[in-house]
Amino acid sequence: MSAPDRNRNLDLQWKILIGIVAGIIVGIIINTASGSGPEPKPISALKVCFEYGGEIFVRLLIMLIVPLVFASIFMAVVNLGDIRELGKIGLKTVVYYLATTALAVLVGILLVNFIHPGAGIDQKTLARLNINTKVPAEVIDQGVGERSSTIIIIDTFVNMIPKNPLAAMARGDILQVIFFSIFISIIAAMAGRDSETLIKAIHGLDKVMSEGIMVIMRIAPYCIFFLVAAIFIDLGLVALEALGKYALTVLLGLIIHAGISLPLLVIIFGRCNPLLLFKAVSPAILTAWSTASSAATLPLTMDCLHRRVGVEKKINNFVLPLGATVNMDGTALYESVAVIFIAELMGIHLTLGTQIIIFITATLAAIGAAAIPGAGLVTMGIVLTAAGLPLEGIGLILAIDRILDQFRTAVNVWGDTTAAVVIGRMENAISPNIQLRTKWEN
Repeated sequence: MSAPDRNRNLDLQWKILIGIVAGIIVGIIINTASGSGPEPKPISALKVCFEYGGEIFVRLLIMLIVPLVFASIFMAVVNLGDIRELGKIGLKTVVYYLATTALAVLVGILLVNFIHPGAGIDQKTLARLNINTKVPAEVIDQGVGERSSTIIIIDTFVNMIPKNPLAAMARGDILQVIFFSIFISIIAAMAGRDSETLIKAIHGLDKVMSEGIMVIMRIAPYCIFFLVAAIFIDLGLVALEALGKYALTVLLGLIIHAGISLPLLVIIFGRCNPLLLFKAVSPAILTAWSTASSAATLPLTMDCLHRRVGVEKKINNFVLPLGATVNMDGTALYESVAVIFIAELMGIHLTLGTQIIIFITATLAAIGAAAIPGAGLVTMGIVLTAAGLPLEGIGLILAIDRILDQFRTAVNVWGDTTAAVVIGRMENAISPNIQLRTKWEN
């Protein structure tokens, strides 16, 4: 990587950080200036402008997701040479994602049982939130509460197989796109010379999408400023006052998982310095925090891992799209904390057996989250149902769900990047020119 490339990437991460900080400050100032009561029209109009500025950026990223995922996975599989390698890499990836998700859920359950954020909460302050306990439409649409959690999770994995690949692409169903990409790429590899024209065309698509990422990221810091400002214009202090202990429990769990659990795996199995890795992928993690979407961040995550970390495309292009879809460490941790918190608020005692059910269900539901519309709410409903708690409990935490969603999404993306490095190291597929080694390797 040339010096100009490194400097440009360094500038990008600092610009994004400045955009986030400025957005937070401006959003809080506008929120405070709006006061109580009905929102003044000038403030409302300003908020809409900020929302549109952020929406443009998110839509541009989402626009690239389907063609990027299809082309990158297709090329990754075709370039493996031996198709048996796909099974080996795939198995390692799935085992890693299952292990880290289970570890995140365990951290969440242990922490919430230690802190008890729902005990002694100020019910008067909680009442000021005007909580709506109506079950969200996304949860009802998936039949949560009517069908068993096991059936919903199994259906999610069966539905990975698309009936119509083009319809799956039009809907943006990433799990189905991944399945179709892997299937068609295996067939192309088996066809040999007869598929050369198709492979060249998809290779060109892959290159064009990668260049498109670089173009979009030039406006990222400015659009992220608008996106973050719009979020903090909405964020009131009343919600933080009532649910602060719960929010801190979730954040502490995410910090432990992201700052201790995952770095240890990077050191032991990836044999590289987690601080340098974090610095290298920081543009992707900051974007994930701003957009609260692993999928929308995927194009930048793939770019950072390839250009800045040196993970070879055969690993990068397979592990990351799969991770953005099934690896939800932060979401799983958040849901395990939230379900036990809701039980405490309702005065319901959860036995050890019930908490084991929460551990298993939160781990499995998080893996299937991205294939379900309204993923976070639906998987929360699945875990609540498995624990025997009413779905209306979701309304108790929605007031600050958006801000926590940003942090858990950032952890999800950080987990994806650690997986790429660990699997890349196991497969000897990391460029030796990238200085991310631990001290004992230098």
